[in-house]
Amino acid sequence: MEEMLKLVGEYGITLVLLLASLYVLYRFAFFSINEVKSNFEKRHEELSEDMDEIKRQLTLIEAFIKAREKK
Repeated sequence: MEEMLKLVGEYGITLVLLLASLYVLYRFAFFSINEVKSNFEKRHEELSEDMDEIKRQLTLIEAFIKAREKK
């Protein structure tokens, strides 16, 4: 136990800085993941709405072509 205290006494500031840097890296990683997820969800919703609009327009074009072919 005494040896451990000596090691902490010797390497105390280094150990504290190492732990702090690991904590910051951990926080940054999860912050980045959450931001990417959030932005992806927003972008996905926008693209989904755009795709629905395109599908509606294609349905109208298809109906127009079918009506024209019947003439």
